Amino acid sequence: MAADGPTRSLVLNGATLGAGSRGDVAAFLGSECVAHERLEGMGATASLASTCQVLFRALGWQQGPHRIIAVTGPGSFTGLRASLALADGLAFGCGATLHGVTTGQCFRAHSAWGESICVTQARRNRIFAELLDGTFWAGAPAELELPAGSRVIGNGVSLLQDTGLVRIDETQPDIGLIFDAGSRMAASGPLQPLYIDAPEAKPPAQGLRPAPLP
Repeated sequence: MAADGPTRSLVLNGATLGAGSRGDVAAFLGSECVAHERLEGMGATASLASTCQVLFRALGWQQGPHRIIAVTGPGSFTGLRASLALADGLAFGCGATLHGVTTGQCFRAHSAWGESICVTQARRNRIFAELLDGTFWAGAPAELELPAGSRVIGNGVSLLQDTGLVRIDETQPDIGLIFDAGSRMAASGPLQPLYIDAPEAKPPAQGLRPAPLP
């Protein structure tokens, strides 16, 4: 409970923003979701900040949130960079606490999915797996070795070969699971993104620009 009433929580999921996917911005008062906006498409990252601004104004949150819960990945470079930079900036400006969660932690907040391995699709027909021991694995779907009967969930499950795995038909955690997972996490410093692949930033073709003249 915050000093001025129920805890105001902002929930951000930009890990899956991109072509053919969606992200989420939601506000919780206590444990109740009081506003939820879904953002879709490649240009959605540019509207994250303005969406939060409109949401705060509509809810009368002049002082912003007390707590920010954000999905740290795995996910796309652009979506994570935009959503986590926004989370870090808002936390600094509003004095809010930061709580980062992975997609796998969000899925495992569900009472029936506590032992599930999150499998996320990456580029070049590869997958990224969040294993139950807290480690991560990346590679071709055929190379992932899991014991028979392992429970798998996420948007990369469809790429796995049928090897006796128990498949859960959910590709993305809903906003309630993200909130529940974040509520269990201790506050942290600035959030760090968990990328599936290293960013493919390239230097200018003609080299760095010359230093400006004095």
